[in-house]
Amino acid sequence: MKYCIDFYGDKTIELLNTADEINIDLSKIKDLTELAKFCELHKDQRINLCINNYEENNQLLFFAFDFQVEQKDKYDIIVRLPYFEKEIFGTIKEKYPKAKFYFLMGCANWDILLGLLNLSVTDVYIVEGMGFELDKIAPIVHQYGTMVRVFPNIAQSAWEDTPDLQKFWIRPEDTGLYEDYIDIYEFAYDRYDQQKIYYDIYFNDKKWFGDLKEIIFGLHDSLDSTCLLPRFAEKRIRCGRKCMKGGTCQMCNIIAQLAATLQGKNLTLEKEGEEEKNGERSNSESRSSEENIE
Repeated sequence: MKYCIDFYGDKTIELLNTADEINIDLSKIKDLTELAKFCELHKDQRINLCINNYEENNQLLFFAFDFQVEQKDKYDIIVRLPYFEKEIFGTIKEKYPKAKFYFLMGCANWDILLGLLNLSVTDVYIVEGMGFELDKIAPIVHQYGTMVRVFPNIAQSAWEDTPDLQKFWIRPEDTGLYEDYIDIYEFAYDRYDQQKIYYDIYFNDKKWFGDLKEIIFGLHDSLDSTCLLPRFAEKRIRCGRKCMKGGTCQMCNIIAQLAATLQGKNLTLEKEGEEEKNGERSNSESRSSEENIE
């Protein structure tokens, strides 16, 4: 799996050489000569030139693609556009027929996903309910030579009051289970300095001992990560949220009830093969609980 960070000058220096991709907001670049130097310093990483607003400065749009064409044999440069706008996109394809680009807009349904894939984008953001169909989505996306991107620390749903466990989000300890389905992780945050914190939690530590509400935006209820069944994420990858389509699956309800019970008794669950922290609950009991939601 790969991770992408946003560039904030020297404030990002700790992450620059470890991230796989770097987002650069072109509206904040004053010296375009420095951009070429930056790309040379990070020639082994992918650089995403981000256009966040079509209306702000049209010249930025053309500069981004001109720069991509000029440097195509030297660096891996992709242009990130804010959303699909037919007229603007037509101009881009006419002027830059071999342009490499993708959109910040998320794929919340199959119509949007297939539409973007047919535009030959390099990447797609999977959001909301589509995150529960990654076993079907990833093979199709990869057939197009396109990569799957997600924001794991946002609990995503089109309806704010959707139960937390039925929103799409990913725990730090579950990222490995998504390796075959997700290519790039990015993070949402309130302040630039939080980006390093999320990078450490998801990339270095790969675990979170505590309330998931503290690190995942959009969760309303307290949920201790150590009280979730070990195979929690494995089931979410392919469940398709049948519970919201008239299905009888009760997985989320059972998991929520069990987590609440464990939290109330100050108990935790460990992954299979590991000892319980407090020794009061065995792995065989954990597996028994999981069998109830097969």
